[in-house]
Amino acid sequence: MAIVTLTRQSGSFGDEIGMLIARRLGYTFYDKHEIEKRIIAKGLPREEFLKYDERKPAFLDRFAKNRDKYLNFLSSVILEIASEGNCVIIGRGAFLFLSDVPNHITLRFVSPMQNRIKHIMELKDIENEKTAQSLLEKSDKRKMAFYKSCFKYDLGNHDLIHATVNTSMLNSDMVAEMICAGIKSNVTPEVEEAGKKRVGELILAQKMANKLIFEHGLHIDELWVRVNGNEISLHGLTSFHATVERAVTILENEFSGYKILSEIKCVQDNRFSKA
Repeated sequence: MAIVTLTRQSGSFGDEIGMLIARRLGYTFYDKHEIEKRIIAKGLPREEFLKYDERKPAFLDRFAKNRDKYLNFLSSVILEIASEGNCVIIGRGAFLFLSDVPNHITLRFVSPMQNRIKHIMELKDIENEKTAQSLLEKSDKRKMAFYKSCFKYDLGNHDLIHATVNTSMLNSDMVAEMICAGIKSNVTPEVEEAGKKRVGELILAQKMANKLIFEHGLHIDELWVRVNGNEISLHGLTSFHATVERAVTILENEFSGYKILSEIKCVQDNRFSKA
């Protein structure tokens, strides 16, 4: 019926509420462990996964091809899960990959620091409040850095979030019940069908990106492929016009019936510059 994605502050009961939503709707709950398992099964080494997964990468890693590689694997897994439908996905920027999918609902859970401290102390059996607060502050900074580095997104910006819930104001069961009722009322068969179509387009776009990067080894940084009906647009950065021409030719040959447009920016290509 729907694809539900969640982001949350650590200690805000986001995971617990996510599991309640999945249980009440009969959906499958996908946490970091399941996503990690799927990404590694697709071929990304675990040590590379751990460099980027919801953390700020080291300075040099921010510019490495491995970051884009991680994001391509992550996108493939998120879209694969979305295509199965009836799912709740927590964290990992999932809501950004699915932002324009009609049957996608995204929520954020927050709570005052003191409430979060109390919860994390109980959850992790921590006796010292300062230790718990330090743990939460590090978690907040790590997540903010992850979204900024990998998605250029400010996690404090809620423009792409359908609803932000302060979990200190309501108990988890009530929050889950409200969300489930909203999903049942608003995700109609027509909305679900439109969502399936859009996810299919996103999967095709990811398939095209993977073909260019992994199968043909083209050097296009931050490659993003957008599918809109039978029109395909390519976005990203590369050093040579020849790379752009090759990318367009590959997709025209291997995906007939689509109009391929390039918005890829070329930098450091001086072949037409005067001596």
